[in-house]
Amino acid sequence: MLLTNDQILVIGDRDRRMQNSVASALPSASVTSVQSVFDALAELNAGVYSGVLVNVDPLQSRPEAATRALREAAGEARLVVYSDPAHEPLSMTLVEHGADDYLIAPAENSELQNLLAMPVSRVVEADQPQSDTNSAAVSDVLQPLLELPMTDIVLSAMLDHPQQAIRHAVADIAQRVAPTIRISYSPPGEPVPAPTDTLAVLTQPIRAGDAEANIVGVLVMEVDKPVDEVAADHALCRIAQVLGKVAQVDDRQARLQKLAITDELTGVYNGRYFKHFLTRILEKAKARRFPVTLFLFDIDNFKKYNDTYGHAVGDEILRQTASAMKRSSRDHDLVARISGDEFAVVFWEKEGPRQAYDQQQPAARLPNTPLIIADRFRKLLGNKDFTEFSMLGTAGKGVLTISGGMAVYPYDAQTADDLIDAADKALMFGAKKGGKNSIYLVGGDQDAVLGNKDQ
Repeated sequence: MLLTNDQILVIGDRDRRMQNSVASALPSASVTSVQSVFDALAELNAGVYSGVLVNVDPLQSRPEAATRALREAAGEARLVVYSDPAHEPLSMTLVEHGADDYLIAPAENSELQNLLAMPVSRVVEADQPQSDTNSAAVSDVLQPLLELPMTDIVLSAMLDHPQQAIRHAVADIAQRVAPTIRISYSPPGEPVPAPTDTLAVLTQPIRAGDAEANIVGVLVMEVDKPVDEVAADHALCRIAQVLGKVAQVDDRQARLQKLAITDELTGVYNGRYFKHFLTRILEKAKARRFPVTLFLFDIDNFKKYNDTYGHAVGDEILRQTASAMKRSSRDHDLVARISGDEFAVVFWEKEGPRQAYDQQQPAARLPNTPLIIADRFRKLLGNKDFTEFSMLGTAGKGVLTISGGMAVYPYDAQTADDLIDAADKALMFGAKKGGKNSIYLVGGDQDAVLGNKDQ
């Protein structure tokens, strides 16, 4: 392990990121930074270093010769090449010319600790006796793992399978290293294979960052031939860390995607995603034969609340209205704010129809559940005990109402645009024209469905 007086030399670190990473990972070590290979050779000739980290950038004019010169000057120090993912093939090549290992920057604390604390293992010259006659065979076992083109693997997985990049990258790796080595991925909470007398099992957590809470799975390697377990564990660690970067990208993409489809004020879906979802769910409904109910509603006289209480209170009314509708609906139903104070809810049957609908039998045209949910929601907003609207004060409590229109696929329309148009007409010419505080069903009797007589 590294001692408290160990010296680390960092070469070509123009933005000081590697120097800062080493200082964080190995706080007891002394870190020296130089920019050129010539400065590095001077430092190595003048002092004793336990580890040398060199960026591939200052090596690219004559990388092999520069690496061999650094190897000779470094003595027993561990020589590690680092680069961005695009230069990983060059970094791998330089391991054959004197470097002990390589890493992909930015490096995590655990990776730096493993690399710089690991005992140095040198290639034995041909004219020197080998202490272990099986060492070549042991090395050959790991060779497919060490030669993996990780950049190509992860980029292909991210492009072709953006939602399951890690799983597909591991599947690609497993195919490349089989049959001697078996690589698999265990999601969080799943057990990993236990070692047997003839089978070594090594594991490495895949972390989307340094924190334990960011573990997104476990990388598992099974080997049924003699292998240097320290070297194997290190190789597996390197792959796990690359996959951890993929997990971070996946997480960032998921958060960006959520922002793109979410209404910033209320936290429910936005109008763009509502239209996309409605189109897709109608395609599914057509194939599986179940009804889809669209409920459009807005807040009656919403401008009055803005004018009386101010826009901050108006925004809070929109947030609480969206939240109440979300709580009132089922988990699989979609709630969206499509503009201003207008909202949409798409009710659909997750389990599919209990029996195929008959387009000649319109009696059961509206499922009971959407109607019950919408009516319960309408009454909830106007209830004086609904504490979420406390910002309206005593005089304002219990006076907020909504008007809505409902249309049902396949009875009222066959496409998303026609269904929206039918529900909108029910809202504007049914509920609004009928005195507000009501929900009007296309083709239905307003008073018999959800009238305003209960207020």
